[in-house]
Amino acid sequence: MSLFDKFKEWQFSKGRLEAFSDAVFAIVITLLVLELKIPEIENAKDMHMVWEAILNVLPAFYSWVISFFFVAIMWLHHHQIMHMANQSDYGVIWINNLLLFFICMLPFPTALMGHYHLPVFITVWGVTVSLTSTMLVWLYYYNTKNYLKDSYDKKKVMKNVRLSFFAAPIMYLAGGVLAWVSIYIAFAIYGIIPLLYLLPLDKETRHDTTSEEKD
Repeated sequence: MSLFDKFKEWQFSKGRLEAFSDAVFAIVITLLVLELKIPEIENAKDMHMVWEAILNVLPAFYSWVISFFFVAIMWLHHHQIMHMANQSDYGVIWINNLLLFFICMLPFPTALMGHYHLPVFITVWGVTVSLTSTMLVWLYYYNTKNYLKDSYDKKKVMKNVRLSFFAAPIMYLAGGVLAWVSIYIAFAIYGIIPLLYLLPLDKETRHDTTSEEKD
């Protein structure tokens, strides 16, 4: 018996998992904005100096923006993935904990990328969010394989799961690699990717009368 087969023997409240995850997402998305600092200006009456100081903090602002929307997209799809499942077990718990581990790391590479604008830190950010996306796809796969509601077409959902493994995680890694060519290309890729995931990937094919809860 594999480790995850053992985990399946222990059920866990899906509602409590979602509540805990929502709290972590909310805390992280709040911590991100704390990295934005008002620039220090020697002579605030000199508008040239003011605009120069503002321009100097724009990379930090943009780093916050892309991190904010990354966390928002993760939260949205996490909610959808958990909604698609009819129950939860300890396998889900530990995959979810790994997801939250990388989510909680995000403020650190965001601060590095925003303050130093160096390819190495832009790559570190890309690797971090790529690993975060991978954990979310793993959760997507695990729930689909074991606990997908009857109101979803499992074949179609599994197709989306396979596509997801080669979508966001790979694109974020590509952005990190291209940072060594141009940091502006990397920033553009990081900003575009969330736009591809504004809506959930899967729709219910019929009303699920066995669902434990309404979301």
